[in-house]
Amino acid sequence: MPARSSTRCEHGSTSTRRASESEPRTRVCGNATAKARELARAESPRYNRAVDPATQTIRVTVLFFGRLKDVVGRAEESFELAGGATIESLFAALASQNAELARFRASLVASRNQEFAAWNTPLRAHDEIAFLPPVSGG
Repeated sequence: MPARSSTRCEHGSTSTRRASESEPRTRVCGNATAKARELARAESPRYNRAVDPATQTIRVTVLFFGRLKDVVGRAEESFELAGGATIESLFAALASQNAELARFRASLVASRNQEFAAWNTPLRAHDEIAFLPPVSGG
């Protein structure tokens, strides 16, 4: 079984590191490690920093059925919108591009990933959103 070693560093913290027979014994100072992480974060290049959530975007696939397909002119569309968007905001963005689409809103049902969904359902990247107009027939 590997041995455990415990030491005190110049900062006064105790650190323990398991040493195996194939690995040399190493002493790690918790304060020094934390300081190194803090410096690395402060000096990290811009592309490694987290993106502000307000600027993140997601891409979803939108499917149009029935009369909607005729109005829009296609059955499927890939659409990019801000993270945190809902099905309602997606439809509003689509309706702003095609005014005729907006008149169908009151009678539509929406689905997310092939399950009926409320209009306030949040969207995630790669979701498949379908807008389904009412169907009549016998």
